[in-house]
Amino acid sequence: MKRIINFQLIVISVFLVVISFCCIGYASEEALIWEKTFGGSDRDAVFSIIQTEDGGYAISGYTRSKGKGKADAWVIKLDEWGNMVWDKTFGLSDNDAAFSIIQTEDGGYAISGYTIFKNIGDADFYIMILDEKGNTLWNKTFFESNWDCAYSIIQTKDKGYAISGYTWSKGAGKADAWVIKLDNKGNMVWNKTFGGSENDEAHSIIQTKDGDYVIVGATQSKGAGEWDTWVIKLDEQGNMEWDKTFGGSDDDCAYSIIQTEDESYVISGYTWSKGVGKADAWVIKLNNKGNMVWNKTFGGYDDDIARSIIQTEDGDYVIVGETQSKGAGEWDAWIIKIDEQGNMEWDKTIGGSSWDSILSIIQTEDGDYVVAGWTMSKGAGEADAWVIKFDEKGNSE
Repeated sequence: MKRIINFQLIVISVFLVVISFCCIGYASEEALIWEKTFGGSDRDAVFSIIQTEDGGYAISGYTRSKGKGKADAWVIKLDEWGNMVWDKTFGLSDNDAAFSIIQTEDGGYAISGYTIFKNIGDADFYIMILDEKGNTLWNKTFFESNWDCAYSIIQTKDKGYAISGYTWSKGAGKADAWVIKLDNKGNMVWNKTFGGSENDEAHSIIQTKDGDYVIVGATQSKGAGEWDTWVIKLDEQGNMEWDKTFGGSDDDCAYSIIQTEDESYVISGYTWSKGVGKADAWVIKLNNKGNMVWNKTFGGYDDDIARSIIQTEDGDYVIVGETQSKGAGEWDAWIIKIDEQGNMEWDKTIGGSSWDSILSIIQTEDGDYVVAGWTMSKGAGEADAWVIKFDEKGNSE
């Protein structure tokens, strides 16, 4: 099967045997304002980054180098220059990871991911609320009889939370996309599964300007290929308003979605069904009904993936991920700026001789970019958490 399984799923299925995806445009030499690695002698990674109210940053991921278990969920608070202010690990004796982090309205944090406890081998959908110093205020585990995982969390307009991921414990098929709505105390308001007789996943969720929700991921239960990119619009109660699949006869997947200034949507992921190489990074613009406006592929003759996308202050877009088609190593971290029509303005690769990836990006208050992921080319251990700051052109100041 050709599908490039996402890093989170590798973490779950082979826990942390660290990941076992000629572009148009200009690629310069490695350039950055600052970069930081965090970790010890084992494997460590970051999945999500945010800018905090004080101008610093918070990142979430996992660590095998410290904590109580095999791997612990890990949250690090950084100052504006990427220096560690504090860090916290969360977990029991087995494996835990935090795939998503947000800052809550009260200045604290919410993280989502999964936890394996009591060495039973199954993972549970997990959310934790922290204060501004990273101390636990409360946490909730939503567990059934099988494997469940929360990839993405948002704070909703009513100050509750919505989380998306997948579940093997309930629904119609093998794995089903799963969305849970919580109140501000973590009590379940509603939960919905989406899928058919095969495997289906929800990788990211947003709340739309009208108060509804959109999730993106991948489905085997419908569409044209083995896996298809999947977009679902939900109302405020989690009922499906519409869904769309995009893809061809091969494997296609979406990891990230944003709502744009014109109330359309842009999603990023990868496609095996089109493009130049094996897998190509794929960006799709949809109107507010989910119909395709344009789509663009980026990549060379090897594997390339777009993990995350943002809309920039100038109305353009920046995507990040990893590439095998260019750069210095086996996989290089990759950042691409595209205009409003999806045409490449510039791209940069960052990395060394080994395996490096960017999984999350933000645009900072000063107009620069900060990205986070993991590196095997530098740092203290087998893989280290990695945070890099670029200017608005992808260059150092």
